[in-house]
Amino acid sequence: MSRRFASILLALLFAGGFPLTLYAQDQNDPLTEDEVQQIRDNKTNPNERIKLYMKFIDERLNALKQLTGPGKSAKEKADIHDKLDEFTHLCDELQDNLDTYNDAHADVRKALKDLTAESARWPQQLTAVGSDPSFEFSQKTALAAAKSAADEAHDMSLEQQVYFDAHKKERGGTGTGPS
Repeated sequence: MSRRFASILLALLFAGGFPLTLYAQDQNDPLTEDEVQQIRDNKTNPNERIKLYMKFIDERLNALKQLTGPGKSAKEKADIHDKLDEFTHLCDELQDNLDTYNDAHADVRKALKDLTAESARWPQQLTAVGSDPSFEFSQKTALAAAKSAADEAHDMSLEQQVYFDAHKKERGGTGTGPS
């Protein structure tokens, strides 16, 4: 009897904790439900998906721009911290997508051209909010993510040029090339 009781108790604990885990994951996701749906809608269109991530990153940078200026309140500093974290998470997501497309030999040269140009401006926009100990770590992390994304876009652009010069039949593909 005690074994059955323990099994039921264990099942209830796992079942009760599961929704909390899902809720916690939702809170850390930098994308809104609408943004997630847009990403899903473009799952087979790599160039558009990359452009969506660039759009979402640009929206976070515009939100940061609105928070520039001296004399920031504690709430504004917290908002800056949050937007910097969102920027970092979006850069990570973007890079995960770039890795996937690169491994699959998807032709994303068009999006990479735009990404290379845009990502070069990100560090300046990230430092324009000034500095403060309350968001210093998030800002450094966001700057590292921006540099990493810019470097990856540049390197991948060069790699793709070489690859698609050698594999002309695969140009414009969404990622079914040899591995």
